[in-house]
Amino acid sequence: MFDQMTQETAHWADDIQRGDIVLFRFPARDAQAADGMPVMRPCLVMEVEGEGENRRLVLAYGTSRIAVTNTGYDIAVKGVELRAAGMTRRTRFIGARLLSVSLNHSGLMTGDLGTPLVGRLTGKSLDRMHWVRGRLHAEHDIAAERRRENTPRTVTVEHRARRKATPGCPKAA
Repeated sequence: MFDQMTQETAHWADDIQRGDIVLFRFPARDAQAADGMPVMRPCLVMEVEGEGENRRLVLAYGTSRIAVTNTGYDIAVKGVELRAAGMTRRTRFIGARLLSVSLNHSGLMTGDLGTPLVGRLTGKSLDRMHWVRGRLHAEHDIAAERRRENTPRTVTVEHRARRKATPGCPKAA
């Protein structure tokens, strides 16, 4: 009826998934800009939680600083995987430093493409991310089970009236 042509562009948040890398102002003690604000850095999307408007991202802190301290939850991106990840230098994501944010958080920064999304993990780094996620989920489940076991249980005592015994029937308890 109308000869109008509409074009809808997909919003980055509609297709975001685990393994994607976004630009985010992750708060860190050693990374403050001159204005006191956190520095924009690549962060790995470890989880996408919730539905619709209530979706949240669980982000792992990314750094190019190679340190001796390794928590066992680091995810290194190097070599040929850097290009797909949208990075130019070796980076490690620290799975022990996670932050949950909403999709409209002001810390999500747009890069050169007008979107916070800069790349995606591939190969060994993607496999490592899945291993780290599995380990974090297992530790969460173990901690929840321990809390459940250590929680005092409430006991309800029910008082019942005793029935009188009728002749020829076993004694009522």
